[in-house]
Amino acid sequence: MKKEENTPKRKRGRPAKPKADKPAEAKPSAPSTPNNLRASSDIRFDAPESNCFVLCNGKPVKNVKELADLMDDLEDHVFNHHVRPDHNDFATWVKDIFNDVELAQKLADAKDKKHIQLVIYKHITNKLW
Repeated sequence: MKKEENTPKRKRGRPAKPKADKPAEAKPSAPSTPNNLRASSDIRFDAPESNCFVLCNGKPVKNVKELADLMDDLEDHVFNHHVRPDHNDFATWVKDIFNDVELAQKLADAKDKKHIQLVIYKHITNKLW
């Protein structure tokens, strides 16, 4: 096997990393998991843009605190669309995106806006302290 004369010689081992023109900006990133889901139950951060919760009225929700905050002004028909006796979309989102099973179970048991808000605020307070 004959090497081409114009190709540079490489050392054995790992391939060389290409050099960047300028240093990359440090960005906080979530651990890599299937479907961009979070691997830890850290509800302090926003969900990835592709995994924001979109209410039936089109309003996106980026994080759990934002979900609790909007309960005061959430219209009943929007709330009732997402929280039904047999299913709670908010609990499913918290479990699937933030991997917080404990909070998801508490939310699944909550059936009104004030209760959901209280459950979230208590959970956040307990996680911080």
